[in-house]
Amino acid sequence: MNFAIMDRISILTPPGVGAIACLGVGGPKAWETIRRFFRLQGKQPLPDSPPLHRFWFGTLGHADAPGDEVILSAKPDGFEIHCHGGRRVVRWIMGLFLGEGFAEVPSHNSNVETPWDLLTRASTTRTAAILLDQYHGAFRQAAEIILNDLPASSTALKRLLELAPIGRHLVEPWKVVIAGPPNVGKSSLLNALAGYARSIVAPVMGTTRDVVTASVAFDGWPVELSDTAGLHEAQDALEAAGIEKAIEEIADADLVVWVKDATEGSPADASSEIPAERLLVVWNKCDVAAGLDVPNELRVSATAYTGVPELIEAIVARLIPRAPLPLEAVPYSPSLASAVEMAWQQFALGNLDAAGAFLKSCIAEAS
Repeated sequence: MNFAIMDRISILTPPGVGAIACLGVGGPKAWETIRRFFRLQGKQPLPDSPPLHRFWFGTLGHADAPGDEVILSAKPDGFEIHCHGGRRVVRWIMGLFLGEGFAEVPSHNSNVETPWDLLTRASTTRTAAILLDQYHGAFRQAAEIILNDLPASSTALKRLLELAPIGRHLVEPWKVVIAGPPNVGKSSLLNALAGYARSIVAPVMGTTRDVVTASVAFDGWPVELSDTAGLHEAQDALEAAGIEKAIEEIADADLVVWVKDATEGSPADASSEIPAERLLVVWNKCDVAAGLDVPNELRVSATAYTGVPELIEAIVARLIPRAPLPLEAVPYSPSLASAVEMAWQQFALGNLDAAGAFLKSCIAEAS
């Protein structure tokens, strides 16, 4: 594969969490994209052309958002972004470039994580079992079969595409954000889903200011639940900061569980702004709303725990519509998931050589 002509981003630092992480960015659109996301101290623009062996300190992110402080350097073969080492920060920066059409590829300067490496970080027996299947060659063998008969392998390649999201969440949890207006029972619902009192519950608007998280496993899948501030017109700066943080969490979520109060009917709210594929509406307080005209959607009582098992089933069904079967091939890492997505994209366009190149990179990584 000719990486020089492909817009790409890689994680250059070893697996794990550290104080600093380093990402590599390259390709024809690399500098143009960096210039749009990077703001120098003093808000001066970056030069039109990147001088080699230069360093810049500034903020990376969308122009209308706070962003993260990073150090940018220009190398002969691309650019390096040195950022805070937390996994969320790294994945957020990766998301900026993936959203611009960049492909996530394994670094040639660091060891590619094997299924065995990932097994040490698997948090559930179900994800560990999937990784063990890939360790025994399930993904590599499937990719080889598809490559050897690419024109006739659309069904098999599409199945790998369907399983790509799972490959991104075998060691990193799915992010499920509980959101909605104030006082609809979001914190009570988090506690009910988590199985213990993780979030403070009070009948006072604005009780939840910061994001409260809980790590759980639903049907063997790792999930990070987040309780957020109620969305409404803020009365002070602290409340506004909590609401802004809630909006950021919603934008970054794999799934948003939007909570409505069954005792209040169907007032207009911001749920219509969330894409339908990432939205799950649930009506809470149904134990005290008997006889009221509640839409035929998910109904729960977080305090009485009625409907909560059904909600968990619905969350799992939305995140994993078709779970992999035992011994089935799964693109088991984010880089493999991205390569499979690019292979399908090229296959759908009729570019079989390009699709084959991405599959070859998958096989090389999985070997």
